[in-house]
Amino acid sequence: PLRISFSAFGPFPGDHEVDFERLGQHGLFLITGPTGAGKTTVLDAVVFALYGKAAGVRAKHTDRLRSDFAAATTVTKVDFEFEVGGRRYRIERSPSYPRRTARPAA
Repeated sequence: PLRISFSAFGPFPGDHEVDFERLGQHGLFLITGPTGAGKTTVLDAVVFALYGKAAGVRAKHTDRLRSDFAAATTVTKVDFEFEVGGRRYRIERSPSYPRRTARPAA
C-alpha cells in the first residue's frame, strides 16, 4: 500500500488520508491505537477499494459503509494507491448509498 484516502466512510464523516509510503520508509509499520481510533476502518477501506466489499461480517453490509455522521452533500468514496511488481495502481470506489434528490423550490 502507498496511500489511502476516504471520505464519509465508516464512522468518519470527513476526509481522511493515510500515507503508507511515508509510514513504511524504514520498513515494517504497525497500525495501533485505542478502541475506536479507526484501525479497522482503514483496513475496511483497503479491502473495499480492492474487492468492492468489506471484509468479514461487514461484507454483507456494504450499504452501511457510509458514515451516519456525513453531510448529505458529502460523497462517500475510497481512493487507494498501491504498488505491485514495480508498477503503481490507483483505485477509486464509492459504495452504493441513498442520495438525496435535488428538488426544485415550490
